[in-house]
Amino acid sequence: MRKITEENAGFGTFIAFSCLPLSGMTTDVYLPSLPAMSSAFHTSPSVTQLSLTFFMIGIGVTQFFIGNVLDSFGRYRTGVVALFLFVLSNVALIYSPNIWVVNVLRLLQGVCVGSVVVGKRAFFVDVFQGDRLKGFLSWFTIVWSAGPILAPFLGGYLQEGFGWQANFVFLAFYAGAILVLELLFGGESLRHRQRFHLPAIAERYRTMLTHSGFMLSVLNLVLAYSAIFVFSLSAPFIIEHTLQQSPVVTGYAALLMGFAWMVGGLIAKSQLHRGLIQKHAVIAAEMLGVAIVMLLISVGTSNLVTLLLCCFLVHVAAGALYNIYFTECLTMFPKNAGLASGLAGGCAFLLTSVASYGVVAAIDVRGQGQLALAYLIFAALIAAAWMMGRMIMARRWAGTPVEAPAKGA
Repeated sequence: MRKITEENAGFGTFIAFSCLPLSGMTTDVYLPSLPAMSSAFHTSPSVTQLSLTFFMIGIGVTQFFIGNVLDSFGRYRTGVVALFLFVLSNVALIYSPNIWVVNVLRLLQGVCVGSVVVGKRAFFVDVFQGDRLKGFLSWFTIVWSAGPILAPFLGGYLQEGFGWQANFVFLAFYAGAILVLELLFGGESLRHRQRFHLPAIAERYRTMLTHSGFMLSVLNLVLAYSAIFVFSLSAPFIIEHTLQQSPVVTGYAALLMGFAWMVGGLIAKSQLHRGLIQKHAVIAAEMLGVAIVMLLISVGTSNLVTLLLCCFLVHVAAGALYNIYFTECLTMFPKNAGLASGLAGGCAFLLTSVASYGVVAAIDVRGQGQLALAYLIFAALIAAAWMMGRMIMARRWAGTPVEAPAKGA
């Protein structure tokens, strides 16, 4: 099997970056089709929205456990099998007889995408070191945002021209192309295999799950992504039902939010030299301010322009916060990159699926005011996480033996 090293990593890096947007694409490409799928399967919006939640649960649980498999048995074969099953699941989904078969297949897709993405994130830690590694890691959320930017934009036109099934045809072709490239040019990047020994695995989990810096970073990933995901769950119904716009408009709106996420990632990348607590404080204040203004505006007026402007600013802040803390998570445990990548991503996706769906269902988000309230809830929690970080740092400065929140704080 071909070994990937820093000297021959060019095409492997291209394949890895091509895989990173897959989770965002699988989530967002069919957002403009959610109302149409509700009609096609004669079910409620909340049941159709579960297809997003099932995918998030699948990718979350998988990332939580797949890291040990990747660290012990390698990245390449696992990734190839997962891509193949992902292609098959999209073909099966096109012919699904009811929404519950769709939801089960979406769960399987989460398992497949989680396996691929964790391995490709660990690829960079396997191959690169130092500032070059940090440079690549800071591009993760920026490259990932290509999915939310392009997928719903394309999905709106696919829905308008061919129906909801066309979105899953696109996903099958995209993953199939990556699979062919992987078979032709890919290889194994893992240099030092970890022994698949349950006591040792349990100890590695214990080390990470009791590391205050790692867990604080994971908490911020969950809160940042939850603020994003409430838009994905509710925007198609707000735009197409409440505001009476077409699926193409939903696609453009999601494209704009993906661009906002990218802007946030670029801002975070430009601020690598600043401390975590300082950056976090600015982001929390901005999100709280925007959510409050959005809520006040919704009392007097609610239209597409005010909705998208406020959502854009929230997504910029959330994208910056996610980029900052995800980079920290992946550089804390370089000898167990697969586990660190999977544990951070798994907790983020799994808890996000529960938190975002729970808030959307509890508030019954149908308009700008309810969405603003959901944003306000997560902004307040992000501010509380900032206070937790300050408390941890204060204990550290006082000489109490406690883990640092994260490197560079």
